[in-house]
This record gives sequence, C-alpha cells and structure tokens, in this order.
Amino acid sequence: MRKALIKYYSEIEDVILTDFKVRVVNSNANTAAKVRVLIESSDSSNRWGTVGVNENIIDASWQALSDAVEYKLLNKSKK
Repeated sequence: MRKALIKYYSEIEDVILTDFKVRVVNSNANTAAKVRVLIESSDSSNRWGTVGVNENIIDASWQALSDAVEYKLLNKSKK
C-alpha cells in the first residue's frame, strides 16, 4: 500500500506498523466466525490504533491498515 501511495502522499513515509493483533469475535460460529484485527501505528510524533472486522482475516486486516493510513492523512491536514 505504501509503495503505491507514497508518490501521491509523501506524509505516509514515516508511518510504521507497531502492533498487529487478531481476535476471534464469535468463535462458536466456526467457519463463519468474525475476526477483529487491531493495528497500532505510529509516526515520528504520534501513535494511533485502528480496527477491522470481517469473516475474512485479510479483509479485516486491509480495513484496519487502510484506516490507519487514512487517519494519518486526515490528521496531517488538520495541522
């Protein structure tokens, strides 16, 4: 994601993933169980967390990761 976006949004260059956690939300549902992905990100001065929820761990991860980048871009525009 960074490689594709950095030429348009140089602000994301210093964003790093500092923590990645996966939790099963409803384990009784077996293969239909949802997972919650918690991502903690940081840059040179801030830390923030984002969450993605889906039955597919890759989709949940993508939601959390894209929210982390979006948060950085929106937070940067406020300063």
